[in-house]
Amino acid sequence: MGKPKVKVELKEYCYRCADGCCTEYGTTTVVNGFELPFNNQDVDTILQGVLEALGYEVEIDRTYNGD
Repeated sequence: MGKPKVKVELKEYCYRCADGCCTEYGTTTVVNGFELPFNNQDVDTILQGVLEALGYEVEIDRTYNGD
């Protein structure tokens, strides 16, 4: 029996207002056709959202520069 397939889509966007003074950007994450309720560039948030959408309880421990 094969492993279940998970489809993760990362849709990056960038919008600029008409006069060019404002820029909004981010990444929309879609897991198996379900769009997660946040738009973010932060890998921690995206990873946590994907795993929770798959039914996992998630704790992410991130370090910076080996801290």
